Amino acid sequence: MKHVEKIAIFAVVNNFTNDMTYIEIDKLKPHKGNPRRISSKELDKLGKSIKNNPDYFEARPIICDINYTIYAGNSRYKAAQKIGMQKVPVHVMNLPEAKMREIMIRDNVNNGEWDVNILADEFDFDILTDFGLELTGNWGTDEEENAEKTAEKTSSKKAKAKTTIICPNCNKEVEI
Repeated sequence: MKHVEKIAIFAVVNNFTNDMTYIEIDKLKPHKGNPRRISSKELDKLGKSIKNNPDYFEARPIICDINYTIYAGNSRYKAAQKIGMQKVPVHVMNLPEAKMREIMIRDNVNNGEWDVNILADEFDFDILTDFGLELTGNWGTDEEENAEKTAEKTSSKKAKAKTTIICPNCNKEVEI
């Protein structure tokens, strides 16, 4: 019996293994009822992110059931296939179907907002875009002009500057 199969059996007996393991990508099956979609452009960006940051992929692995049907990470799976990965990080879970479907949705929910002022103060525009954030509007075009506009908005309205980003995890467009 292969090591990966032993780990999968361990996961079945214990409902969930806290240990992420690598499984051959060909064993996994995308969930036919997956409600998330990803554009070709976003899939390429995700593939680049996975290739350049394998530790992040391990921190947020694919979640599948004992039949290797993917419930969370269908886009990560597609991106990993596209970049030619042979094995991918996976958590195998043995939970009721209703719970697995909940995980499918929760994995794609985007909670919270970005504080643009902190992003501007703490990160370089190019680094943020390399991380997968899509910053639109005039953000990052002229730092002094943007700083003045942000200061005016903050002092007059006591509001955060607004911009639109696309979350690299769920691809949801969010105004921040």
